[in-house]
Amino acid sequence: MVKNLKLGEILKEEGYITDEQLMEALAYQKNSPTKKMLGDALTELGFITEEDKLQALSRRLNIQVVRSDKLKSSAEAIALVPREMSERLLTLPLKVEQDMLLVATDNPLNYYGIEELESQTGKRIAALLASRSEIREAIERNYAKQNMFSTIHDAQKEYSTADNVDEEGASESFQQMMERVDSSPVVKLANTIIQQAVNMRASDIHIEPRKNNISIRYRIDSDLMEAMVLSTSVLVPLVTRFKIMSELDIAEKRIPQDGRFSQNLGGKNLNFRISTMPSIYGEKIVIRILGDNQINIVKATELGMSDENYAKFRRLIMNPNGVVLVTGPTGSGKTTTLYSALNEIAVPEVNAVTIEDPVEKYVPNVTQVQVNPKAGLTFATGLRALMRQDPDIIMVGEVRDQETASIAARAAITGHLVLTTVHTNDAASAFMRFIDMGVEPYMVASSVIGVVSQRLVKLICEECREEYEPSEEELLQWDTGSRPMPPRFYHGAGCPKCNHTGYKGRAAVHEIIVMNSKIRSLVMRNASSQEIKAAAAEDGGYTDLKQNLMDMVTEGRTTLQQMIKVVNFLD
Repeated sequence: MVKNLKLGEILKEEGYITDEQLMEALAYQKNSPTKKMLGDALTELGFITEEDKLQALSRRLNIQVVRSDKLKSSAEAIALVPREMSERLLTLPLKVEQDMLLVATDNPLNYYGIEELESQTGKRIAALLASRSEIREAIERNYAKQNMFSTIHDAQKEYSTADNVDEEGASESFQQMMERVDSSPVVKLANTIIQQAVNMRASDIHIEPRKNNISIRYRIDSDLMEAMVLSTSVLVPLVTRFKIMSELDIAEKRIPQDGRFSQNLGGKNLNFRISTMPSIYGEKIVIRILGDNQINIVKATELGMSDENYAKFRRLIMNPNGVVLVTGPTGSGKTTTLYSALNEIAVPEVNAVTIEDPVEKYVPNVTQVQVNPKAGLTFATGLRALMRQDPDIIMVGEVRDQETASIAARAAITGHLVLTTVHTNDAASAFMRFIDMGVEPYMVASSVIGVVSQRLVKLICEECREEYEPSEEELLQWDTGSRPMPPRFYHGAGCPKCNHTGYKGRAAVHEIIVMNSKIRSLVMRNASSQEIKAAAAEDGGYTDLKQNLMDMVTEGRTTLQQMIKVVNFLD
């Protein structure tokens, strides 16, 4: 019966298209330079949507339509169909039930494709309906997961047989250990861990030895998520493999080590920073994913600032001299903001120099210097040397001590623009932080021209965003004197696109204080951060982090919970 059914007739019977539209689509299909399916022709002409096609087929053939969260393949099912065939037929194997294989497809009328699957698997085929885009995404996800499970199984099988190796690998010779580490299973396992982390948009990889297993966790949108659990037997070869990649001392297990490595993934040469730490159950590894340091510098216009804040920020970085401080906790995107500023102002006509630890991105038209404390190149010594290099713009990765802060302030006073970061809770506290480091208040007042404070906030997943009713306790956190209560609140329900967290991606939220005469006098007499914040608000155009967060909640970009989390941190 399915062999004789045609999509055009079904769509006509279900009332989605007319005879004239069908004839026009058939002519369009015939004249197309590529072999186009009728459903694609009808969609491109605007006669139907993909959802129309699925609903018509569902009613006519009595087949259920499933969404992406149901497109999960069992190991048994996915092993029956090669990935090449699944991609070519756009059909995902889901589950085996006795002599039947359940598959997801957007075209159950593909008789010859179904027949090919039956011949390949030796089973009868039962179909469910799903959209083409969701099937493609599910094929990538499920086959990648199957490959990961296979890699983990092979590695654990390989190293669980090495009973002659103790926890420190002491019973092996160096040559034996190197041969085991260079073997395919551990190489594939290390590559799989990295590849999966990149695919899941992770910023960090944590390889943590525990008493009875190894936990692999990824930091995604600021939260750690456990991705896999491995046997303890793979710890030594896995740690050794990452040490070799990073050119670290594989024989040294007693002290922490830091290193870097690069790997080509998907045609991009990605950079990674690695840190090892001895623990009671073995060495722990944390890998920071730096990305491709030659691209992906966020443009200043894409930092997520409001129009008002961006105008202030641009005025600050276009100054010929002065210190611009970017402040916030670790991982709040301060370095990204500095790179964006440099990328905008470092034109060939000026001499821009940086001193960083580490250099994470390569910026055009900028001389970048890597801190090397072992060789005596610290932020302070590097900054002193930079002053003799005729610079116009200086970027200091972080001000950590009195000497660096004083040199930066003097550089600004003598006609240089200095961009740097410092750790404080808000913009107003940055002035006091410089003074606490030992810089005289008059130097701070004369050199600092503005402060940018920022946080990264998780964004609601667009795929599963829905309206909800907050609790009374949550609503009490809303400052109605500053912003009116929004008519509705949103959160993410959780879906495969966001790993069922309800969040996907992050954006920066900012507050900016521009130095003026009143703030300068307050800094000179060592006033509190509350007084400085009040003076900034009196000047007009100043919105603090909480007010900017409230705007994001009102726009439906983030949740009330995220706002409360950041505000509680500030308090």
